Amino acid sequence: MTEFEKCMVGEYYNCHDKIWGDMKRHARKLLQEYNALSYEQKAEKLSILKQLFGGIGTNVSVGLPFICDYGQKIYVGNNVSVNMNGTFVDCNKITIGDNVLIVSNVQLYTAMHPVMLSERLTPD
Repeated sequence: MTEFEKCMVGEYYNCHDKIWGDMKRHARKLLQEYNALSYEQKAEKLSILKQLFGGIGTNVSVGLPFICDYGQKIYVGNNVSVNMNGTFVDCNKITIGDNVLIVSNVQLYTAMHPVMLSERLTPD
C-alpha cells in the first residue's frame, strides 16, 4: 500500500514521502499566485481554484489569504463562500457541500499522527 493510500484509509503514513512533497510544491505555487490576486480578479482566482481543488462547483468564493497543504483533496459544492484567512489542512479529504458560508479564520484539519509516545518514537 502506498503512503497516499495509507493516508486515505486513515492509517499512519510517512508524510515525508515524495508524493506529498510534489503535491505540496504544486499547491504552494498555485497559492502564491492566488493570494497575490486582487479582489476584483475573480476569473483568475476561479481558474486557480479549479487547478488547486479536487472538485469545485459554481458560484464559489474563497477569500484571501487562503492556505492549504495540497488542495487536491478539497471538494467544494455550489454556492460556497469561504471568508478570509481560511486554513484547510487537507492531508485527507475535505468535502464542503452546497450552500455553505464559512466565516473568517476557520481552520479545517484532517491531519493525524500517533498520540502515544511509544508510537511516535520510531527509529530511522
